[in-house]
Formats: sequence, C-alpha cells, structure tokens
Amino acid sequence: MNRRDFLKMGAGGLALASLPGWANIANPERRLVIFFLEGGLDGLSTIVPKLEGRLESFREELMPDNLLDLSSHWALHPAMRATHQLMLQQDVLGIHATSFPYTKRSHFEGQNLIQGGGLAPFSESTGWVGRALDIASNGGRAMSLDTPLLLRGATGVDNYFPAHVNGSSNPTTRLLEMLHGGLSPEWQTENDKLMARLNGRVFNSRDRSPRGLSEEAGKALARPDGPVAAMIRLGGYDTHAGQGGKNPGRLFSLTGELDTCISTLRKNLGGAWDNTTFITLTEFGRTVKVNGSSGTEHGYGTAMLVGGGAVNGGAVLADWPGLAKSDQFERRDLMATIDSRSICAAVLEHTFGLEHAEIAERVFFTPNLPRLTDRIYL
Repeated sequence: MNRRDFLKMGAGGLALASLPGWANIANPERRLVIFFLEGGLDGLSTIVPKLEGRLESFREELMPDNLLDLSSHWALHPAMRATHQLMLQQDVLGIHATSFPYTKRSHFEGQNLIQGGGLAPFSESTGWVGRALDIASNGGRAMSLDTPLLLRGATGVDNYFPAHVNGSSNPTTRLLEMLHGGLSPEWQTENDKLMARLNGRVFNSRDRSPRGLSEEAGKALARPDGPVAAMIRLGGYDTHAGQGGKNPGRLFSLTGELDTCISTLRKNLGGAWDNTTFITLTEFGRTVKVNGSSGTEHGYGTAMLVGGGAVNGGAVLADWPGLAKSDQFERRDLMATIDSRSICAAVLEHTFGLEHAEIAERVFFTPNLPRLTDRIYL
C-alpha cells in the first residue's frame, strides 16, 4: 500500500480530552470539537466564491450544480444541506483563503504541524489543544486509542475507541486481569480507578464510522462531567482523481459525510450546543486548476468551518485574494490571507477563558498573532 492509497482510507477516529476533577477553569461548561479532514480539503469547491469570474476558467468540470446559496458572493457545496441550514440560522461561520503557515504540500509534515501548532513540522511533542488545557487547568487527560498529537499535553492519557473485542463493551476486572497478566498492588490501585471511570461512562456503541463517533462525542460532551474537547478524524480528502463537480464524485461523498457528522453532533449535544464550538482543520488546500484526472493536486489556501451556538455565523469571513495567476500562491494555489492559528486562538480564548496574548506566546509561539475573537463570537 502506498502513501496515497493509505490516505484514501476513510476510517474515522475519536479522541476526547477531559479535565481532572480538581481543575478550575474559567468556563467549565464550554466544549470544543475538531473535525480533522485528512488529505487536504478543496476549499474552492466546499465554500464556493460563485462571483469569482476566473473560477470556471480554471476548473469548470469541478464546479458543482445546485449550489446552496449563502449570499450574493458565496455558496456551499450541495452535499452540505444540514450545515447550510445551520449557517442560515447563523450558527456556522465560513472562513476562506486560510491556512496554517505551511507551504511544502506534504501530508505528513502538514498534519504534524497543524496538530503540533509549532513553528516547524515535528518540532513539538505536545499539541496546541493539549498545551491550552495545561495552561487552563494545570493538566488535562486525553482519551483515545492512539492519543493524537493535537490533544497531547504534559500529563498521562486514558484510552477510548470503539472496539470489537469480546467483552470490550462492558469490561470487567477479570478482563483487565487477563489483559495485564495479573495485578500487582500498584496496578490494583490504578485498576480500581479505571473501573470507576468505566462504570460511569456513556460509550455503548461499537460504531467506528465518523457519524457514529460524532454521536458518541456529542453524548459525552453534553454531560456536565464530560470531556471538554474532542477530535474526530475523517479521511479521504486527497482528491487527486474523480473529485466530481457537475456529476457527483468523491468530494460529494466526503462533504456529505462531514455534513452528517456536524448534524449528528448538533443533535446529540442538545442544549450543550450553545456552549460548544466546532472547527474543521485540514493540512492544506488544493490547486486552483483541475488536473488531467478530474481532480486537484496539493495546494495551500483552503476553507474552514466554525460552528456552535455562540458563533457569529451566517456569513463567510475572508480577505479574498483573487484568482488571477499573479494573485495565486506560486501561480497555482489559492493564496492564504488569514492565518488559521488566529481562528484556533480565538476558539481557545472563548472555550478555556485564556488571554489571547498568552495563547499566542505559549501555545503558538507567535506573539504577534492577530486576534480575531470578536469577529467569530457574538
């Protein structure tokens, strides 16, 4: 299996980050969800600048029909009907021509940089959400099978992922004994703590699909004592071929899956939606011009979605750079004019009650990072 085939595999993944019981943060009821779109989202076909005159000349066959209008300038991909309704209700904001400051177009470098939030790929052993949790609470705990870099902080981890092992949906002390080959006195103490957590959990599904994981995340985050952050992976966005446009293709299925995840999360959060923010992240965008396989290559600028009950939605935030060749990054990609770290910093400021200056310096190591909180939240 080559790297491209690996990135086409659409397996989802869920990680949850919880605060310790003694933590004292400014906004304990607020929650954060990150939908991580692995492969590189084509922002130009997801949030479409429909009045951009040069768009069709570069990618006519990628232009979908039946766009979902947002304004005279912007429209949403037709597969995202539920998200469109949330945008009309002003609960979702689009961000366009945005990216982390990474321009080399490598999936593995880009994904690492976006999760680590450092100044270069593979420069950080913790993630930007994990560091924010450390600052907010002097330590958080992440729950996943393979704790993603994004949620890693300075503390240890618990594990959660829907499994198919017999007994995994209702683990017992005997099962834990079998897994660990007998209990030492030290393990017995930890085992008692683990069983107490397992007995109080709400995870009953073995559904590994992104929709199923979004449902579990919504249920967990809606609990007053639940986790404060979740990361849900959605794969397959490396649309080199068969991306689709006037005829549904891969992007139609991918954005439809994301749309289902957003609506499922919204439903299962219930009243907690008003205290929750979700964002989409992806390692880079796609080329402006269609390639010879009816797809797009790795690019730079892309689009994001930010949603939740407190978000000042219903619009698209952009400093639009234009699509003339001279306006494109390296004469091939959408130029990024908004630093995605500013969006992430605003979300951390709102969710965890941290000061922007502290987030800029201690989380993203960029003291002059622009503050956009007042542009995103009511």
